[in-house]
This record gives sequence, structure tokens and C-alpha cells, in this order.
Amino acid sequence: MKFTFLSLALIFVSSLALDAKSRLGEYYLGFGYTLVDGGKSGDIEGGLFDISANSLASDSTDFILNFSYGEVETNGTDDSTFSIGLDYVYHYDEYVFQNGMFRPYAGLGISYISDDMGARLGDDGMTWSFLAGTEILFTDNFSFMLGGRFIGLWSDFGENDFYLNTGFSYWINDVHGIAIEYNRALDQEVSFIGLKYLYSWQ
Repeated sequence: MKFTFLSLALIFVSSLALDAKSRLGEYYLGFGYTLVDGGKSGDIEGGLFDISANSLASDSTDFILNFSYGEVETNGTDDSTFSIGLDYVYHYDEYVFQNGMFRPYAGLGISYISDDMGARLGDDGMTWSFLAGTEILFTDNFSFMLGGRFIGLWSDFGENDFYLNTGFSYWINDVHGIAIEYNRALDQEVSFIGLKYLYSWQ
């Protein structure tokens, strides 16, 4: 059912006409909902409401604020989970290649996670993270993000995980856009599948 939702949303985005911008180097807000599924024993499921804000720190750097909150169930027991974090991302605009199709980026992040059900790191606390990847600009308004995030707890550097991050974005015009995102926590074996509305004020 959850993957049917993703497939239908992906077909919808792919069928739209094309005309707009990038996820990097732009001012925008994102509002969405993410399905959580997986776990090492395959028994974690739930849903999260997501809010994100992207703001330029300079011509080549962004601040990205992320907040998510929701309910996760494991073995018939459910509990709330939330995270709030800030990323500082540098996009290598001067190294864009293939006629501007690829836009690499790298960054650092800090966050706080409350997650007793083990959907994220399996523990609560402040985290650090390193992230890198590229945005692939298929057209002026249709792009694909491919990257990874290595994240760990400040209190226990041995408690860490690697996230595979992907996402299709479509800007309908200069103000409105939509995105479909798929993230996978490799160690926790949890998938996050989300649909997000993007609002840009630039």
C-alpha cells in the first residue's frame, strides 16, 4: 500500500509539464507527510509530519532547518517521535559540469532526536552529521537529489548510521513545487517515503 502511494505520486510528478528551478540556492518552505516502514525485524511503521525551511547563507551556501513529528508503532506499541535539526550546505556552483546538469554539494548538520521506538538511531539525544551528494537538473524545474548522510550521537560516537537520501522535485512555477523523497537508514533498515509541498518566496 505504501509503495503504491509512492508509485502513483511518482507517475503524477513525471507526467507534468516542465518550467522552473533548483532545490539548492533558493528560499522555500516545505510541508509534507512521511511514511515510516521497516526495521531489522520488519515491524516498525508509522507516519511523520515534516516541515523544512531553506534559506541562503551566501551565494553558494544554504541553511536548511528540518522538523518532523509523528507516531511510530513497534510490536503493537506506539509512541511519538520527533527530530529537529539544522544543516549548513555548500553547493559547488563553480564546479557544475555536463552543461550545468550536476550540482554537487556537501555539508554539516546538528540535530536533536527523540526516538524511543528505534526508527532513526534507536536512541535519544543530540546528533552530528556529514552529508554530501548532487542535484541532477533534468530540466529547468525537474530535478533529482542523490546523496548520503552519516549521522551519530554526540554522547556515543559508536551509535551511528548512514542514510541514503533521494528525491524528485518539480517546480510548477516560481512559487509552488512538489517533491517525492525516499530515505533509507541502512543500519536501522528503516525506509522513509514522503510527499512534500514546496513554497518559495523568492
